[in-house]
Amino acid sequence: MKLKQLLACMATCVLLWGCGHGYEGEYQIKSASKNEFLNAFADAIHVPNIIIGEDFIEKEGKRTYYDEVSVRERGNDKYLVFRLGKEEQVWKIVDANTLQQGKGLLGITLNKVINENTATQES
Repeated sequence: MKLKQLLACMATCVLLWGCGHGYEGEYQIKSASKNEFLNAFADAIHVPNIIIGEDFIEKEGKRTYYDEVSVRERGNDKYLVFRLGKEEQVWKIVDANTLQQGKGLLGITLNKVINENTATQES
């Protein structure tokens, strides 16, 4: 009986080890400000896309690795949490393809870039 439990535990660990947080992919950054002037200004500036991996964020070829990237739920809201040591960076999950960081004048929205390869893999 103990051997079966050990094997079941090992199988579960292997499955969980391969799982990500579900928000891996390439994201386009847009201003989330309610000020139209600031949005137009921000849209005029070329901001490179970022890539969110299982345990990193890559921007302009530079990767920042995190100790943990996970999803946290608070009430009806979900957040993508990047933890490095004792510090956390928290982004609100708007939907499966949209993340939001910050609010007000300095808020940004990250929209997942959907291409043919990504759409085929998700189907």
